[in-house]
Amino acid sequence: MKTAALLVGLLLAGSTGCAAAPDIRVMVEGTGTTDRLTYSFPGEEERTLRNPDLPFQRTGVRKGRVAIRLEGVHGELTCKIIINGRQVKSATSDTGAALACDHSMAV
Repeated sequence: MKTAALLVGLLLAGSTGCAAAPDIRVMVEGTGTTDRLTYSFPGEEERTLRNPDLPFQRTGVRKGRVAIRLEGVHGELTCKIIINGRQVKSATSDTGAALACDHSMAV
């Protein structure tokens, strides 16, 4: 009985004061294509893909600024930023214009 109470107490103590890292996801979906896709997560270097396979999805876990940018959009595409399962940003283009989604989280 004492062991169970001690274990529960340790679990509760360990679960307070520590914020879990956010689950951050950038996505691009739709029926179109893009000539260039650039994305960045906090603490990582910006990455650029030419003529990427779509749909596209990458994940990160650090707070800060998250961004995704598409250039040379052909057809309809939507970019999304999802944090902990909640969509915080979305944009759609079907005009061939550049498309961008970005979101900043307090560090």
